[in-house]
Order: sequence, then C-alpha cells, then structure tokens
Amino acid sequence: MLIEFTVKNYASFKERTTLSAETGNRLRKLKETNTFSSKNPSLLKSLLLFGPNGSGKSQLIQALQTMEGIVTRPTQAVTDKLNYYPFLFDEKSKIEDTYFEVKLELKNKIYDYSFSYNRESITSEALTLINGNKEKSIFSRNGNDIQISNKLLEDSIPKLRNSSLFLYLAQSENDADCIAVYKWFADDLLFIHDNLAMFSQEKFLSQLENKAFRKEIVSFLNFADLNIYNIRLKDEPYHLLKRIYIVHKIYDHNKMIGLKEIKLANESTGLQQILQIALSIVFAQNEGNDKTIIMDDFSKAFHIELASALVKIFNSKESLNQFIVTTHNVQLMDNDLRIDQIYLIDKDFHGISNLKSVFDFEDARNIGRHDISFAKRYLQGKFGAMPVINIDGLCSILSK
Repeated sequence: MLIEFTVKNYASFKERTTLSAETGNRLRKLKETNTFSSKNPSLLKSLLLFGPNGSGKSQLIQALQTMEGIVTRPTQAVTDKLNYYPFLFDEKSKIEDTYFEVKLELKNKIYDYSFSYNRESITSEALTLINGNKEKSIFSRNGNDIQISNKLLEDSIPKLRNSSLFLYLAQSENDADCIAVYKWFADDLLFIHDNLAMFSQEKFLSQLENKAFRKEIVSFLNFADLNIYNIRLKDEPYHLLKRIYIVHKIYDHNKMIGLKEIKLANESTGLQQILQIALSIVFAQNEGNDKTIIMDDFSKAFHIELASALVKIFNSKESLNQFIVTTHNVQLMDNDLRIDQIYLIDKDFHGISNLKSVFDFEDARNIGRHDISFAKRYLQGKFGAMPVINIDGLCSILSK
C-alpha cells in the first residue's frame, strides 16, 4: 500500500510536495476502523482531498498516474519522448527535471522508489529497501552510472536506454525486489476514471464474464438504491472488446412485464461512477485486497447520502483496501473522518499548488470535542484553500 507520494516540478506542483497516508502521531480517534493499525507504519484507509476549482487536485492525481504510466508503459524506441509536464510559469522550472517518489508497504517490506526525468531521458533513479533504521540500496542511477546490489543484473545494464527505467528492465530479469515494486504499479494501483475508458481494460471485462462476480456487482448497486436487475456483456460490430449493458425491469403499474437493456454509455453519470467504484472494490477484494484505489472528482454525480455511505465503506472494518479521492463535497469532512485523513489544496498567485493536512493545523489537533464541524470551519476560511469569488465583478461583465 501507499505510504506516501512525492512530486516536484509537475504541472502546478513547482515545489516538493508530499501526500502521506501514514497516521498522525498520537491520534487515537477512529483507530479501529479508519486505519490499518496492524501495519508498520500504521496507515490510513482513506484520504480525502478538498480544494477549489483549479487548485491542483486533479493534477496531483495525474502526477501519480503519470508516474504509473512511465513505470508500466516504457518507451519502445530511442526517439520516444517521456510524458514531461513541468511547472511552466517559471523560466527555471520549465527546463528542470520532474521528480516522482513513492514509499510503499508491500507484504511487510518497505520500499522507497524514485526517479527524475525530462522529455528526453531518465536522469536519476533509485530503489531502497527500508528495514527499521537500516536501508539497503537495491540500485541507484545517476545519469549513465548505475550501482546495483544484485550482481546478476550487471549484464543487463548495457541494454538500458536513456529514456527507460532500470526498474522495468530489472523486473523483466526477475529481480524479486524490482518485481514487487513494479507489480504494485501494474496490479495494485487502480485509477477510477471520469469516463468509460477503464471498461476497455480486459481484467475488468473478464471478471464480469464470471456469473458470481456479476452477481456481487449487481447486489452492490442495489444496496446503493440503484435498482439494477443485471449486467450483460455483448459483442458489437467493429469493437474488439465486449460492451457493457445494464438490464432494468419494465413495469406496468406494479407488475413487472419485461426487461430492458441499456448501453452503459447511455446511463447516468452517477450510475457509471458507482459501477466503476463497485468494480474496483469487488475486483480488489477478489484479488487479495491491499490495493490503492484512486478517484478524481469523487461524488460529483452522487447524492450526499450515497457519497457519505461510500466513505463509510472505505473506512469500515471490512475494508482492506486504501482509497484516495478528490472532492468538492465539503460535507464529507464531517463524515467520521480523522483530521489526518483530510487534505486541502490551494494555489497561490504564482500559480503554485500547495498541499496541507488539517492535522498540520495546531488548533485542529487540540480540539477534543467530537461534535466539531470541520466543514463549517473550512467554509469560514479557518484552513484556507477556499475560492475567492468576486460576485460584483462577474455581474458587471454580464451587464455589458
């Protein structure tokens, strides 16, 4: 699972910025439900990121997704360019390297993996195994200089291209540590997208072929009060993969008289989103849990009751996966969350995004009352990360 993610010089994140899923020191609230207290370090089951439009919430998610893409989809030719999107509002930053780093807990082992790059090449890369206060370098790379602990990989070094990661090469050569980290990116990091692209992924479609899996998904949707009868996959002309159809009951007054299939793309945005969440949760459960599930713009198409219920599911004792979501739904701040689970993002006048946790505010840590409304305090501007809207200015434009 993800312990922390660090990014520097990507999109609006000019400075080094870290999102941490590690529990805050001395916080005991909701420890039995909202945390994986048995893990070392203790980790949070969910993180909710709040902030105004344009603050950088989506770009933080895109940064992690960009890192995942570079790791799992390597360049195929020496002329291929890397996905390089530095901070552009500074003459120095727009030509400097982008830096990504993750710290992971994988089967009681802790790994720290990082790399920096530009459009043309990987400029540095390192993988470290952490055991208490001891650190073991699996490999480190600075330009063309590569130091490795596994001597069996020495013959692989000449195969490495400037625009490729050594992690990818080493896992293909069966290095156990590199395989563990690579598999986290490839198998255990799941993104729920704002469109239907994820349903083109064969792993989800193949799961839906399974009748028992399909039944679980339908039950999940019905518990969410969506009244779905079934899900079907159908072959369609000119499409390599099957398409998803939602099956609804047809009634004449109170009597069911038949069934109607509707293509998923024609269903409501809310149903599409909840289906993606259901697929990810049930898929993660069937695949052994310990997944990190990411969703941008969570709850934008949900009623507050459904959004609150999903957050409670994320933090339930039964949940054995990790969820990181961005949202505008401020009411969710008061949904039985710990202060270390609430992150705020805003952007300064230079166009630089800043990330902070409510845990970082000393007065928030000192609050002992359980009935305090963090949503109310946020809306009062106590934590920042609030939009400043000039209503008179907007109206003056409309009056012209």
